[in-house]
Amino acid sequence: MTQEARYLEDFSHQFGDSLYIGLLTMVLTIVIGSLASFAVSRLRLSKGSLLTNAALLTYAIPASFLIVPYYRIMHTYGLSNSLWAVIAAQVTFAIPFAILMLQLYASLIPFELDDAARVDGASAVQVYLRIYLPLMLPALAVVGVYSLLLSWNEYLYQAVLLSAQNMTVSVTQGQLFTDTDAPWNAMMAAAIIYVLPPLAVLFALRRYVTASLAMSGPEA
Repeated sequence: MTQEARYLEDFSHQFGDSLYIGLLTMVLTIVIGSLASFAVSRLRLSKGSLLTNAALLTYAIPASFLIVPYYRIMHTYGLSNSLWAVIAAQVTFAIPFAILMLQLYASLIPFELDDAARVDGASAVQVYLRIYLPLMLPALAVVGVYSLLLSWNEYLYQAVLLSAQNMTVSVTQGQLFTDTDAPWNAMMAAAIIYVLPPLAVLFALRRYVTASLAMSGPEA
């Protein structure tokens, strides 16, 4: 952490940027994905499936094809060198999978629970907070881990949208491989430190992830 190796003088700042992007991407994906899946699967929308299909259709376009127009949009709004530009991109890419995953898992929850809560006077917000979210914790954990890993391993959007002052660890590690005299000891040490946060999150959520796999396994 204190070694003055090339490209790693600002490792603490870069690690903080990576952590900021990863955690906010995870939180926003869970919030937006859970709200969308709740509206599609529990509010009995007449054409709710169109939302899921339209979201999944976006995966037909590779993310690398969108980098130029996305950069122009972010530059127009003054966000070309902002961490929020990267966060918005990663959340956008993670949302379709989140909606699909949560909608499939929500199909295992009986509608009678929602109906019973509404008979007792619960509003849609109360059903979402007190019934839907607690029962969806295993699927939410899977979505959270997926979105965190998606942003944690991102390189292209971070390299294009961020300057050297807001660089992340993944981009710095990628630049080290192009060096003719790469400091391999510093690279390996940085890589070990960099994998610790995702491992910690997965370890903390392992009980919910295991429960999600156990419930979805027979259906698959």
